Amino acid sequence: MDKAIGALMRILLVCALTLGSVLLPAPCSPARAAEPDGTDLNGTDMSASDRVVLNAARVSYNDETGQASAQGEAVLTYQGTTIRAERIDYDAATQRVEAMPLPGEQVELSHSGRFLRGDRLNYDLTTREGVLTGARTQLAAGEGTVFVHGGEIEVVPWETAVERGLVSGRRDSPEDYVAQWRDVTLTTCNQEHPHYRLESKRISFIPGRSVVAKRPRVYLGSTYLFTSPLDYVLRIDRRAVKYSLIPYIQRSSTRGTGGGVTGSLGWDTGSLSLGLAWADRVGFEGMLEVEQELGREFTITAGAAYSWDDVWDETIWRPHAALTYRRGGWRARLNWAQNEYIEDQKDSLYKYKGRLDRRPELTVWSPWFRASPYWWLTLSASWGAYREETLARRSGTISRYGLESHSYFEKELWPRIEFFSDTMGSLWFYDRGSADQQMLWSFTGLRYRIGAIELGTAYERRSTWGDGAMLWDLYRQRERVHQKLRFPMGREIYASFRGSYDLDESLVDEVIYSLQWVVDCMTWDLHYADDRTSGNDDRVGLSLFIRAFPDTPASFGQRVETDPFDRPRDLPKE
Repeated sequence: MDKAIGALMRILLVCALTLGSVLLPAPCSPARAAEPDGTDLNGTDMSASDRVVLNAARVSYNDETGQASAQGEAVLTYQGTTIRAERIDYDAATQRVEAMPLPGEQVELSHSGRFLRGDRLNYDLTTREGVLTGARTQLAAGEGTVFVHGGEIEVVPWETAVERGLVSGRRDSPEDYVAQWRDVTLTTCNQEHPHYRLESKRISFIPGRSVVAKRPRVYLGSTYLFTSPLDYVLRIDRRAVKYSLIPYIQRSSTRGTGGGVTGSLGWDTGSLSLGLAWADRVGFEGMLEVEQELGREFTITAGAAYSWDDVWDETIWRPHAALTYRRGGWRARLNWAQNEYIEDQKDSLYKYKGRLDRRPELTVWSPWFRASPYWWLTLSASWGAYREETLARRSGTISRYGLESHSYFEKELWPRIEFFSDTMGSLWFYDRGSADQQMLWSFTGLRYRIGAIELGTAYERRSTWGDGAMLWDLYRQRERVHQKLRFPMGREIYASFRGSYDLDESLVDEVIYSLQWVVDCMTWDLHYADDRTSGNDDRVGLSLFIRAFPDTPASFGQRVETDPFDRPRDLPKE
């Protein structure tokens, strides 16, 4: 009987080698090849996930030593882990894997749809620990991508990382593994020598969730600028970035000349954000905010800002807190705030300035639904209790509830000509008498190019009905025409201007001039905003923008002009 089993084993092994595929033993199995039907040679049932499967153009296996070698687009799979390389060497006795690519290619280690790539991999299937050298990966952030490359990655299972103190959290967390990465470079430019980059001796990397770079060094080209005292935090799951000290300089008619900076100190499940600003007419302002995850779907945020407003010409504390829920693209936020300063140019002749207490406010947002290849739609519902204060009055607590819709359409009509339409609608009801209001706003136009010149032309119309019970959210009729022009002045220098004309008042209400130095994925922007509305808040400033993060909030105290010709910031990428 033993001889018959031995002969059968050799026949099956020859057949498997002929097919270029070998089913190899799991870590708890004897170091022998398993049969294709999933039953080992001792007759023990094995599920597909418990088997080591090695596929390649050429596979060789030594039954006596348990050594297997695969060449030619080799793939090894075991318990949800997949290793891809040109060559894979596997030792069934020790469960060690060594993977090597062709010159110019990479090894890939993936698990549950998350992957790492590098030049060489040594990995233990039993402990799920390994070292990946010359590692590289790319991470979606905002509307762009962060490219990460560096030295060795030590891959450690989540529960092992918790035991060793590499991360904080429960051992039974659903996370797969943690990567400790040494001598790393992060940049938003997929260039061999990017002009803007961060370098860190070590980062903690939880695939699919977050990257925390410990006190990175900031470089412009080959020039070292400074070492950040705060960590750089990239939340992959939410495509959000906490900047490490990106400064700005700005002068405005109301605040005077000054500048500011915002940075964050991150850990595995949250972050601490700090901001500081100064202007000669305002003095010092500051903010502090803590964000902490509560499980995988809830996040609590709490903080306070000590900031100035020009209505009362004083600097006061403005505490706030929020509880956020995220799942499957849906979001819900319970928000509380006190003394929130609101400044809103309602139309060319009226600018609202006041303070608002949210006591509290609950908002639910749907994901963006794709109604057609060119049209997206999202909905939201909100309920809140508010109290507002202006120089003229201070209201009691007023409740408001309603619905909002936001749709976006864009389509290329001809080469270099794109049509778009951005539309929002609101329906609000109040607990004061019959007060209610409706609003429909649309911004429709063309983005087009003539040679190297970029242009945009759009028509804006806002229609309102009814009446609100408060002033901060009261809409006004508006009708404007917008024009945008951007053209190169040299290899890396661009000039642009954007202006709007108020059709109701027959006046140009704002023009923004800009001179930009664009180097790879980094832009220095020197701009002047000529505000011709009743607010009359002219501004001039110098800002640094990283192309991957256009939706990152501005530094504390900074006024950033939004471009209405841009796509909605939270619209899904193609």
